Amino acid sequence: MPRTVGAFSRDDIRRFLAEYGYTSNPEGLAPRFPVDYVFESEGEAHLDVSPEAVRKGNEVPDRPVRITFHKISDGAFSRWKLKSVEELAPGIETKCHDRDQGTPKVSPWPDEDTKKSE
Repeated sequence: MPRTVGAFSRDDIRRFLAEYGYTSNPEGLAPRFPVDYVFESEGEAHLDVSPEAVRKGNEVPDRPVRITFHKISDGAFSRWKLKSVEELAPGIETKCHDRDQGTPKVSPWPDEDTKKSE
């Protein structure tokens, strides 16, 4: 049986991030594909999000933010459920890059009024 994580939409990913205090780019997140998920075991998978794509308050994380899922089995059916969302500690391997040093640590998202006046 293939190992896949349920089809989480961009809005689902945005909501998962928000549950843990992160805001995602108001312009939207890049689409996620099955190959973006990494399977730690048969019952656990994760998705890493680039630090530039999220904020915690007005700060850009230094490392990617990992969204971890675990599989819940209900007899004949199973589904993936959110387990955690956290910035990766230094040294943890990821497919994403760390925050670009050219990106300021404190970098609020532009508000709609600012964008319209540009």
